[in-house]
Amino acid sequence: MTRIRIAPILLAALILLNSPVPAQVLAQGASYPSLQQPQFRVVKASWGTSDSEIQAAPGDMNIPLTVAMQNIGNSTVTGLSGTLILQRPFANVSGGRSARAFYDGSVSPGSTYSLKFILNIDAGATPGEYALDMRIDYLMIVSGVGKTLYVAMETEVEVPVLVTRTRYLVIYSINVIPSEVPPAGNFTISGSMVNAASSSFYNTNVSISSPALVREPFIFIGQIDPNIPRPFSFLLQVRRGIQGEFPIAILATYRDSLGVTHLSSATATIRVQQREIPARPATASGGRGLPEIMAEIAWRIIRFFFGLSALVLSKHM
Repeated sequence: MTRIRIAPILLAALILLNSPVPAQVLAQGASYPSLQQPQFRVVKASWGTSDSEIQAAPGDMNIPLTVAMQNIGNSTVTGLSGTLILQRPFANVSGGRSARAFYDGSVSPGSTYSLKFILNIDAGATPGEYALDMRIDYLMIVSGVGKTLYVAMETEVEVPVLVTRTRYLVIYSINVIPSEVPPAGNFTISGSMVNAASSSFYNTNVSISSPALVREPFIFIGQIDPNIPRPFSFLLQVRRGIQGEFPIAILATYRDSLGVTHLSSATATIRVQQREIPARPATASGGRGLPEIMAEIAWRIIRFFFGLSALVLSKHM
């Protein structure tokens, strides 16, 4: 849908009327071409830049969206700007629901140009294809009888974007030792990460979270080069007064060469169970207590050294 703004056209008419052009030229109406509305076509919408395309995934922040457009009308246009109307799971860098980009220059009929927007994607986004509306504001250049007019116009197009499950940092070989601990007990969780992309990642952080933990720690790893495994390990403590099986989330955040912040995650579990104290085993003493056992030992010592008569005498004393 294309809308022509009325005010600029009235201004153009006033310029024509006040210009030193013979009346017969204006009457003929042949000096200016008709105001045919230019049309635009989305050639391609891709994440990253034209030189370095990447895949977008849930949780990506500051990710560029490059939209290549073509002027398929018959008029040259300038003063181009585009406004993306955002819907969940997309937002601009400050969390708003619109993003704007500008193109500096003129675009002749048949030529292409690109607009670059910087967006955030919600961590809970569902992978798939989305359609975003974009409003294009521009000036259509109209020339004739020695005058050049700029007519403000706008139109709307639909921009398709794709969110995938692609994760460039892979977390694997997660181990929880021991897998079961008592309340307030300690355990170790370890694993490895590998950069599956073709360039290095920076500012890499790994954090652990779980409702069972006393605290949720993180470690700073920094740069991770491609195809080089990086191990990590945490010594953790569970809270007192809890029992059951609890999830553990391992979250890695990292930044690529375009400045995009990505997320990768993995999960594990820990079982918290109060350990039972084993019952005291039965003994040959028939389950008698310590005083009874000590008396029996003393009795046998007396019998050994003094004989039965001494024992009888000791009882009558």
